[in-house]
Amino acid sequence: MESLLKLIALFLALFFLFMYFFKVYVRQKVKKMEGKQASIIKDGLVYFYSERCGACKMMKPEVEKLKEKLEVLEIDVGNPEGLKVAQEFGVMATPTSILIKDGIIKKVFVGFTRHEKILKEV
Repeated sequence: MESLLKLIALFLALFFLFMYFFKVYVRQKVKKMEGKQASIIKDGLVYFYSERCGACKMMKPEVEKLKEKLEVLEIDVGNPEGLKVAQEFGVMATPTSILIKDGIIKKVFVGFTRHEKILKEV
């Protein structure tokens, strides 16, 4: 029993360590995206989501509020075309929102983000 608990503790520690380093990696990758050209939309927001994603479901009302102020291009990574676009952008997680101004990536938001925070960047 004691060895099983140690094994579970080790597994959990490795899992959380992996998640931490993955988060750091995604943040570094996002920073590299900012300032690059994007021809998919001139001014607005490109929103990558998945139907199965819980955070994406929470983000849906925020996206609807953003649509009132910005052009929003929604891309479902659950279909082959959307997945291809996500791979071209280097999107690794959903939800991801990419703010584009004058054809240049201005800011990338990974995870649930309130519409107010995105609008501040506009």
